[in-house]
Amino acid sequence: MLKTFALAVGAPLVLAAGLFTAHASPNLTLAARLAAAGGVAHALMLQACTELEVSDVAWVTLDEDFNIDEQVDSYPSGTELITPVFEYECVPSRVSITTVYSLDGDAVFSDKETLRASTTSGLYAYPLGTTDGEPLPDGLWSVQYFNGEDLLAEGEVVVGDVDTDSIEVEGTVKDKKTRRAIRAATILVLQPGITAQEWIDEGQNGDEVLTAGQSSSQGNFTLEHPLTRNETYSLIVVARGYKPIANDRFVIDDEVDAPAQLNILMNK
Repeated sequence: MLKTFALAVGAPLVLAAGLFTAHASPNLTLAARLAAAGGVAHALMLQACTELEVSDVAWVTLDEDFNIDEQVDSYPSGTELITPVFEYECVPSRVSITTVYSLDGDAVFSDKETLRASTTSGLYAYPLGTTDGEPLPDGLWSVQYFNGEDLLAEGEVVVGDVDTDSIEVEGTVKDKKTRRAIRAATILVLQPGITAQEWIDEGQNGDEVLTAGQSSSQGNFTLEHPLTRNETYSLIVVARGYKPIANDRFVIDDEVDAPAQLNILMNK
C-alpha cells in the first residue's frame, strides 16, 4: 500500500540554473508544516500575493529526521521514499494543492491539501512511500501538482535500472469518415530494418513481427511490448472491410510522453 507525507517548509531555498542546490541549508526541515513556518503576515502584504508562482520540480533524498539530504537525478532499486519538491514565492489565500503520482504513465495516487496564506517564500514537498516499508516499484515515476485545474509544476524520475528509451504504445482505430470505432483491427510493428513489402513478399514471417495489438469493441488497443524511441519501424494496420495501412517510417521521438498515443484512421 502507498502512503504519503504532505510536508512543507517556510524557508527559502537557493536556486542554481533553475534547479535546487545539491545540499540544503541545515535549517531546511521538511517535517515542519507550512502552518508553523512563520508568524502572522501583514494584511497589505497578503493582498499583494495574488498568484501562486512555483519553480521547476526537483527530486531529493531525506535524512532520518526528514531534512533534505541532496538533490538526485534518479533513485536506486530498493528505494522506499521518493521526494519531489518545488519552491514558491508566496501563497495567496484559499490555495489547495492536488498532488498526482503516476508510474510508467498510469496514475497510482492522488491527494489534496489546503495551504495557509503566506507572504514568504518556501518549499513544498510531497514524499511518497509504502505503508509496509517495502521498496517502491522500479519504473518511471512522475508527479503533477495542481492548483484547482491549473497545472503548477510537474517532473519525472527513474527508480531502479529502467530503460528510459523504451515507451509503451496505445491508441485507437476508427473509421476516417464516421469516426466510429473499428473492432478487431490488427496493429503490427515489424523488426527494425524490415519493410512492410518485404514482410509480405517473404510470406509474413511471424518471427519478423516485433510486437502487435488488436483493437477492442471501443477501438482501443495496446501494443504487447514497448518500442524504442528514435528507432524507425514499419507499422501495418489491417481490419476487415478497410484498406490496409503500411508505414515504413514510424518513429517515436524524445518529445512524446509515455505512453505514446497512436490514433489510427482507416478508409473503406
